Amino acid sequence: MRRIAAALAFVLALMGAAPPSHATDSSFAFMVELTLTPKAAEKLQALKEKIVVAAYYYGYPSPNAPRKEIKEGISLGAEHHTVDNSTRLVTVTGRGISLKHLDWVQDRKVRVLTNVYSARRGDPFNLIDCGIFDDEVAVAAQSPVKIACKLIGE
Repeated sequence: MRRIAAALAFVLALMGAAPPSHATDSSFAFMVELTLTPKAAEKLQALKEKIVVAAYYYGYPSPNAPRKEIKEGISLGAEHHTVDNSTRLVTVTGRGISLKHLDWVQDRKVRVLTNVYSARRGDPFNLIDCGIFDDEVAVAAQSPVKIACKLIGE
């Protein structure tokens, strides 16, 4: 849980910075395969609620990273995709990643924390409890990342 909080802190810090250069190729792309329990699918459909797939790119600091980054880690950007509640396969393009500080990442091994939640358009609260994915992008790219969701409290 501590790693997740740290990764989110990196992303939030980046949002206040000037826009850096971003990836233009598909080297950081991967697929997310969503599954919903029948109750979750029914509730989202009844509310016409959409689903958000959020990918937060980060890396562990290399020895040549600035001192501040060594303590906090290296935030490389984020990407959010809002999809219809019937969508089961989502492409995360990798375009949200900043290449500006890639050399600060240990062995240039980029990691991605992937979260899924309801878009809060049909209901002001998140309605679904979903798994996460937190590993290297290279692992995510091998086959679709499977994330299962259920209704909160189900």
